[in-house]
Amino acid sequence: MPCGNLRPSLYLYGVCLLVAIRRLIRLRRTAATARLYLYGACLLVAMGLFFSTAPTAAMATGRPLRVHVLDVGQADCIIVESPSGKLLVVDVGEDPQRPGNEASILYNYLGQGLNRQVIDYLLITHYHEDHLGWPRDILPTGLFYLHRQAGISIRKVIDRGLDIISDSPLCQKYGEWVKTSGLRRETIEFRSREQPSQIDLGDGILIDVIAFNSRFDRGKGDIILHDQAEQREASEHNFSIVFVLHYDRFDMYFGGDVCGYQRGTLRDIESRFLHRLREVEVCKVSDHGSVWASRLELVEALRPEVSIISCGRGYGMPHRETVEKLLGFKDPASGKPLGSDVYQTGGQDGFVSSRPHPETGKVQVVTTSPIIIETDGQKSFYVKYKENVQEYLLDEGGPYRNK
Repeated sequence: MPCGNLRPSLYLYGVCLLVAIRRLIRLRRTAATARLYLYGACLLVAMGLFFSTAPTAAMATGRPLRVHVLDVGQADCIIVESPSGKLLVVDVGEDPQRPGNEASILYNYLGQGLNRQVIDYLLITHYHEDHLGWPRDILPTGLFYLHRQAGISIRKVIDRGLDIISDSPLCQKYGEWVKTSGLRRETIEFRSREQPSQIDLGDGILIDVIAFNSRFDRGKGDIILHDQAEQREASEHNFSIVFVLHYDRFDMYFGGDVCGYQRGTLRDIESRFLHRLREVEVCKVSDHGSVWASRLELVEALRPEVSIISCGRGYGMPHRETVEKLLGFKDPASGKPLGSDVYQTGGQDGFVSSRPHPETGKVQVVTTSPIIIETDGQKSFYVKYKENVQEYLLDEGGPYRNK
């Protein structure tokens, strides 16, 4: 139970004891007894007030949780910065249209923007160049670039594992490279809240793994792609790590490149874990806003206030259908218009809505600067880009509060 919930019960106990004191006095009990009860009641009331104002992690450290979405073109790179200063980097990809630029963007942002040299955790959602980079001998990119740079230390790499090989040539290249890199690595796992966290950012932050390797629970039964021959022909998108980050009342969904429709080597992965999802504040949109991801049922389950898309030139992303779905989704039960504001980095040749959605009033914002999401986990969160700041209020309690 959150500490703040103790106040009403303790206060009630104090009131009850005060009533008992009054009755004791009427019954002419001793003054010493009455004083004893009075002291006890006051103590409980004071305890209630103390616990109700117990500081959150953000209040204790004086710093909020920050999520930095970098503009790395048609690729992904996100930094999660905990209030106590730990860093989780989610993907460090390369845009094939501008090779060699993206890892240096992260490198410079860490050193010049955050004044940091240590990445506590680097999570690779899947083995595609736009999320991992490429291990060239000359001008390596992504993770392979970072590992060569003096002054940057990566304490742990977490990935989807090395056993399942898809249609991506990076599966074997990365597997061979990481075994001789000297980096400490682990395969992501499903863990309950009672187990030690695999990604420990402190401050009560929880990483809830929803899916990886086309698996959807802690057992081995719920998996789509079983056969090795089938796995080798399947798109790497199917094996993406999907997770939700929880920080008190703030929740953010990370979809990797997982898709929600059956097409060619793509499988409908999203439909299989819809039952695991609850409402979130922010959704990191899967597959750069492609038409094959973010099915309507998933958007309705997440009901995000804000959606984030990372994309670049040359691919026509985000697609119109995806953007309009995010801006205009409704409550499936009541039909009430809800919608999500959409913030995206790059993507100038994709669809851009020029006006607020006619039913929800939600807007699409395109920027070439980093997008920073900042929250104390209690009252509100902010979306910042360039000199612009937009505040969003957090739900009281939130659907994940007692999960």
